Amino acid sequence: MHHQLEEAFGFRPNQVVQMLVPATGSNDEDNEITLDPGTLAIIASIADLGGTQGIAFTVAIGGKITNVFDQGDGMPDRKFFEPVTAQEPEGTKFLVLSDLEDPELYIKAARQHAEDSGEPDHEVGNLQDLFRAAMRMMTDEQKIELLFQEEVQAVLGSGSFNIDL
Repeated sequence: MHHQLEEAFGFRPNQVVQMLVPATGSNDEDNEITLDPGTLAIIASIADLGGTQGIAFTVAIGGKITNVFDQGDGMPDRKFFEPVTAQEPEGTKFLVLSDLEDPELYIKAARQHAEDSGEPDHEVGNLQDLFRAAMRMMTDEQKIELLFQEEVQAVLGSGSFNIDL
């Protein structure tokens, strides 16, 4: 019999991690795929399975596959993933799933990426790339819902668009 854990080896459920090894599994279409090291993942759960498996981490990788890593695989000595962190004024912070829902994270990341590249004017291009990626993922219903947001109407209703919503 196993039980869920709130923490193990410094990791918690809903924590964002980066894969250090290739990860192979079946996607939604039942095709086996391999995701490269560096792919982002989220720890879905941590359980004590007992026996030779011991502590097991269920990890959703790249939004495409789910794998389980346990002590039988060599954890914690063998590193399969590492925490993703962000620099905050108070210091380093481990990212969790709810952080990914905050648009400010992406705005800060776009700014930082532009500064790191030595091209601060690339911030706008980074934000455009993020927006395009988000739009590709949205359903038609979500795109229509976006259209009716106050901020979107203000932008689309100004300038050369002359959209009267």
